[in-house]
Amino acid sequence: MVSRRIFLALLICVVTLTITSVQRAQEPAPRLNPTQQPAPTPQQETEQVKVFTEEVRLPVIAFDDYGHFDPTLEMDDLLVLEDGEPQQIRSIQRIPANVLLLLDTGNEITLAKSVDTTRAIVMRLLASLRTEQRVAIVQFNERVELLQDWTIDREQLAHVLNTKLHSGKRSRLSEGVRMAAEKLKDTPMGSRHVVIITDGVETPGGKVSYAEAVKKLVAAQATVHIISYSQMVRQAIEKRNGGSSLKKGTGVARDAIPGGDPTLPPGMTRNPSYTLGSITFDTDREMKRWYKRYAESAKQSEQRLISLAGETGGQMLVPISKEAMLAHGEEVARDIGAQHVVTYRPKRPLAEARAGEYRRIEIAPRRTGLTLRTRRGYVVTPTR
Repeated sequence: MVSRRIFLALLICVVTLTITSVQRAQEPAPRLNPTQQPAPTPQQETEQVKVFTEEVRLPVIAFDDYGHFDPTLEMDDLLVLEDGEPQQIRSIQRIPANVLLLLDTGNEITLAKSVDTTRAIVMRLLASLRTEQRVAIVQFNERVELLQDWTIDREQLAHVLNTKLHSGKRSRLSEGVRMAAEKLKDTPMGSRHVVIITDGVETPGGKVSYAEAVKKLVAAQATVHIISYSQMVRQAIEKRNGGSSLKKGTGVARDAIPGGDPTLPPGMTRNPSYTLGSITFDTDREMKRWYKRYAESAKQSEQRLISLAGETGGQMLVPISKEAMLAHGEEVARDIGAQHVVTYRPKRPLAEARAGEYRRIEIAPRRTGLTLRTRRGYVVTPTR
């Protein structure tokens, strides 16, 4: 009797366990929130942070003896120095560029600088860029506007240039430079380019200082290419202001009364007069002074823009004609297409750097006939 009871109890336990297992097997697996990603293992997280914080991406433009892009650049072809210390290059690669066009459409004085010319330069540049390179457009006059976010759609870019580019009375260059630096934060390091088309003259009274804006752009580690109107503007102003206010007379006698005085004998005139010269009061005098100050500002701006381009590994192009300016659009596109990205891990770890520390970069070719250009240094930024 006891054995029978034990057998029944064991049978009930087995049946209960079997039913429970079947029910659990039929329950759907828990679903992950699609916005959540599986947490990385400690090893994976350490490796990701290590790569992000310790690898420097250095944009390098390479040309041969004839000024043509050199696609054969290898690690043994160049020497990289950081603060005078040779670095071990880890890779050389080419990645699609992100090109931000920063267009000055303010202070248009209708002498040389114009929206139509700026548009034509950009069209030439876009036609020469590779199709996979992303482009964004920002214009600045009395305010700064993002006309087009990042895209590879060339038709959309052309539409924006034809419909949204417009002139203004003022120029907020520093505010435009600051927006460019902010916009580049979402793009990969080593692929950042800014093309500025301007005469460099900034209207006083802006909310951002030029020094502050440039500091942010240099920290963004972008290559800055500048096509400047400054020389063309100065030439146009000199030509406009070069006239004299003294109008020379003919020195020929004229009658005070046209046709002569009928009451006098033939050949005689009552009030002979001679036009030796006349002074025309220059009602445009104040405008001439304004143009002169503008030309001086354009000349002064050249040095600081040259410094910005050189610091970042780009070029400052100062054409003397509209035809040369259009050709420079293609030259800038060629520079962008000739860029490699050289990576190395600094011998002095970035984790040991002070916040905002600046490290000087030098680069030299190890192969005959090779010309290289890169930025002069970089700012160590805090990791995120």
